Amino acid sequence: MFSGNIFSSIESVGLDARGWNALAIKSPTRTIFQTYQWLWSWEKTFKDRCEPLYIVVDSPDGSGIEAVAPLMITKEFPGQRAIKFVGDGKADYCDLVCVDGRLDLLEKLFDQLFAVRERWDCIQLNSIPAESPTVAGIQHLCRRYGCRMFQRNLYSSPTLLIKGQEEEALKVFNKYSLRRRQNYFQRQGRLTFKTVQGPEVMSYLDGFFSQHIARWANTGSPSLFLDEKNRSFYQELAQALCGTDWLVLSIVKLDGRPLAMHIGFDYEGKLLWYKPCFDPAYAKHSPGLVLLRYLIGYAIEQKRDEFDFSIGDEPFKQRFCNHVRTTVQVQVFKDSFTYALAKTRQKLGSIKRALHGKNEENRSCKFVTLSM
Repeated sequence: MFSGNIFSSIESVGLDARGWNALAIKSPTRTIFQTYQWLWSWEKTFKDRCEPLYIVVDSPDGSGIEAVAPLMITKEFPGQRAIKFVGDGKADYCDLVCVDGRLDLLEKLFDQLFAVRERWDCIQLNSIPAESPTVAGIQHLCRRYGCRMFQRNLYSSPTLLIKGQEEEALKVFNKYSLRRRQNYFQRQGRLTFKTVQGPEVMSYLDGFFSQHIARWANTGSPSLFLDEKNRSFYQELAQALCGTDWLVLSIVKLDGRPLAMHIGFDYEGKLLWYKPCFDPAYAKHSPGLVLLRYLIGYAIEQKRDEFDFSIGDEPFKQRFCNHVRTTVQVQVFKDSFTYALAKTRQKLGSIKRALHGKNEENRSCKFVTLSM
C-alpha cells in the first residue's frame, strides 16, 4: 500500500474508464495502450509478477486529476528493483497519461516517485514514442535531481500514412506483390474477409489462439498463447473492450475456413497491426500478405488517418510503409553504481549480439548521458 497520491491499482486511482480515457485523449501519446481497459486488463492478469504503482497529480483547484503515471516495480537481474510502465513488453507504445505532456505535471509526478526512491533502484521506461515531450522532460528532470540517465533508440515503428496521402496509400494497396497473393487464393476457392468487433470477438478467440499456436509450432519462436496467462490477458481485454469498437478481429476465409486472422486496434484514427496469424498449411503462398492487403484496404475504406504497422523493422513493413517513427528507452539511475552496472550490461549485450551477427542499426549505441 502507498500513501498520498500513489496507488497500488488502477481501480483505486479514482477515475472510472470514461474519466481515465478522457484524460488519456489529452495526452501526447494517444494509443490503445494508454486506455483504462488495456491497463486494467494487463494489471488483472499480470499483477502477481509486479507491484503496480500509479502516481497521480490533482489539479490545483481540486477539480480533477491532471496526470497519472501508470508504473510498476519489477524485480530485474541481478536483484534490482526497476520502475517500468504497466504493460511493459506487451504495449507497443508507452507513456504517461498527462494533459498536453506538460513539464510542470511531469515534475510533480517525479517528485512523488523520488519521494519513495527507497523502493526502487532504477527507472527503465521502454517504448516511449521519440516525439513525446516526456523524453525531453525526463532529461530536464535528471539534471535537476542530479541523476544519471541514458537513452537509446529501441524500435522502428513503420506506418502507412493515409490522410492527405490517399493516392500513395492506394498505390501500396494495389502493389502487384499483394494482388498476386490474393489472386492465387481467389483461384483456389471463395475468398472472403470479415471484421468482428464488440462482444462477438469473444466467440472467435479460441480459434485465433489455435491458429496462432499452429502457425508458430516447430519454429524457434513458439506461440505466446501456449502460456495460459497470455490467453487470459486477451480474453480479459476483449471483454473489457466489448462496449467499444476499438478491438478489431479480422478473418480471411477460404471456402469458409479461416485462412488468416488478426487482432488489432482501431483507435484515434489509426488501425494498428498487432497480432496476426495464418494457416501454416498455406505458408508458401503468403496468406499473411493477403491478410495485410485486406487490412490496408479496410483502413482506406474506413478513412483512417494511417495504418500503423507497430514496432519492429521486419522487411515486409518496410516494403509497404511510407513513414517510419522511432520508440526510445529511457533509463534513470539514482546512483553511480547502478548506472555503471547497466552500461556494462549494455556493452556486453552489444558484443553478444555482434558475435551472433544481429543487426543493431535501429536499437544500439545511441546513448545520451546526463548527470550533474
